[in-house]
Amino acid sequence: MVAKRKWILVLLIVILAGCSSTRIVSEVQLIHSLGLDLEDQKMKGAAITHIYGKEKTQVELLETKSSNLFTILPDFNAITPSQVELGQLRSVIVGRKYAENGVETLVHTLCRDPAIGFRLQLAVAEPKALTILKGMRHMQVPFFISDSVAQNIKTLNMPKTNLHIFLFHLYGEGRDPYLPYFVMHNDRVKLDGVALFRDDKFVHRIHSKESFLLKIMVEKAKSGQIPFEVTINNRKESGLLKNLHSHAVFDLKTTKPIPSIMVKLMVNGQIKDYSKWLQLSNPQVLHQMEKELSSYLQMEATSFVKHLQKLEVDPVGFGDFVRSRSTSWNYSHFKKIYPQIKIAVTASIKLEQTGE
Repeated sequence: MVAKRKWILVLLIVILAGCSSTRIVSEVQLIHSLGLDLEDQKMKGAAITHIYGKEKTQVELLETKSSNLFTILPDFNAITPSQVELGQLRSVIVGRKYAENGVETLVHTLCRDPAIGFRLQLAVAEPKALTILKGMRHMQVPFFISDSVAQNIKTLNMPKTNLHIFLFHLYGEGRDPYLPYFVMHNDRVKLDGVALFRDDKFVHRIHSKESFLLKIMVEKAKSGQIPFEVTINNRKESGLLKNLHSHAVFDLKTTKPIPSIMVKLMVNGQIKDYSKWLQLSNPQVLHQMEKELSSYLQMEATSFVKHLQKLEVDPVGFGDFVRSRSTSWNYSHFKKIYPQIKIAVTASIKLEQTGE
């Protein structure tokens, strides 16, 4: 009986080993970044790949045109001597025109592929994805998009984003998705703000200041910075407020006939560089600076929220918040009344580590 079990075990090992699919890295081309553009109702695809040589590894740019999204990968295989694989795909960037026409089919395709992880970074390019990938090839940095987004999430004003988060925002009623926005600047690829979507279509790009405001509204942030200009003792002072820790508290005042929402922003911040005359070591001056900065942040955040309502986009998730507090919530109705919703914003800033 023992001998029989041993032979069965050996047979299973042989069968399982025979079912495995082996890929040798030097015999395949791994796509690290994929770019998609829409030109004359046709799909234009581009991809950053590695070619592994005996002496050094090179970054190559592949380009192809296709009638639809689903034939892009076979078309890449038709122009390469090695099989193209998506197992190391780190980012997908789409041109602005592509994004304006909707990305739902794309994200459906990506999330159905078991070789693609949900931490994949999606992004929008201006004017074209191909332009951004050419810049990446020139810099010889195949992971620039994913690494740049990760760095800006950790240290600057980019809210957390990836394929998983995008899908949650796209299909969760009461919120709209957003993505990083890339441009070319002085022959270098640059992360330049956040692309806002209405459903699956790109509608507007916000810059760094607005990205900071979005970040502190949608997450408990421990990074980010915003320029400011305030008046202290009848003298103007400008500088940079660095966020050390922040969170937002939402309160629903009423739901009928039009919802009324209160948003309270609380920020622990730091100002390192400021004029010598501004004595922040003085408790009275420090308190006045906190008060002025709070008023400034409140004004900027209020203006930002009104701008979102005018655009009829809801990346903050006000609709989702109202839904969670209402027993008679209807998404179609909410979208109609969203521009008229009363959203009041207050801000409270406490300064720490002033450098004195």
